[in-house]
Amino acid sequence: MADAQNDLLKLLHETKAVSIWDRKTGPVFWYAASVPGPFYVNTELVIGPALADKLLKAITAIIAETKDPAQRAAKLNEIILGEYKNSDTYRRVIAAMVEKAKSEFPAGSYDLVSGGERRDWLFSIPFAHELGIRHAFLFKDGSIYSEQKFQPGEKALHVADLINNAASYFDMWFPILSKAQLDCIGTLCVNSRGSNGVNRLTEHGCKIIALNAVDTGFFEKSVASGLIEKDTLEEIATYFTSPKQWAAKYLAANVALFGVPELDGKSFERLKSFFANDPWSLKSEHKDFFASMDAEIAKRAKA
Repeated sequence: MADAQNDLLKLLHETKAVSIWDRKTGPVFWYAASVPGPFYVNTELVIGPALADKLLKAITAIIAETKDPAQRAAKLNEIILGEYKNSDTYRRVIAAMVEKAKSEFPAGSYDLVSGGERRDWLFSIPFAHELGIRHAFLFKDGSIYSEQKFQPGEKALHVADLINNAASYFDMWFPILSKAQLDCIGTLCVNSRGSNGVNRLTEHGCKIIALNAVDTGFFEKSVASGLIEKDTLEEIATYFTSPKQWAAKYLAANVALFGVPELDGKSFERLKSFFANDPWSLKSEHKDFFASMDAEIAKRAKA
């Protein structure tokens, strides 16, 4: 098990499934809450960045072009399992998930595996295939599909890429399973990030098993394995202790670290929101910096 964990640790860094910003050159990462941070989690990249991109594009096309549920599921299985069988890295990730599931969710404790549109399927489909168990496709339109009919009261293990705030569980996956009269006994994911989603799921009575938690311990192990430098750990530890303190120490002295002219549209909108709303109350202590950023934002908006 230790070897599998070390293998996963290396994979997460090598594939940029967990990526850390370069504080000397930037740019910083922007999160959905319109706040910056020093690292970003794109769990799907752990199977290989090029492969993840290829499969997600194929999944999007299949959903858009194929309306019949059975044909859609068949195409999704074909493209995902076809690539899975030909990728050693992909198989290693799923093998680690299968090994973990066997120790945490005993055989017979669940009847099927569920996975949600889109990223979950990269993991739930091959996971179900390896265990020889039914797979239930959960779609964002609220529908569910499996080759075999469900029986009321059957139990599902939900397999996912990442638990962050768990919004998709409560907004989509739990309601879909409940409507189909299926019980969710727990969830298995590759990464968990932060405590918010984990706490929400635990309070809901959902058993949570993650191969890896992206927390201080993860970065400490990364230092011990020679994957990151100690000063990187010190910075991230500062961020976990106080995002405001981290921003004041590592961001508020250098406008260039934000890379405003080159930001993608989504990140630029998040940056604008951050400097307009000042959620960490930094402006009073860094007025000149905020003024400089406002000028950069205005310049980008006119470009």
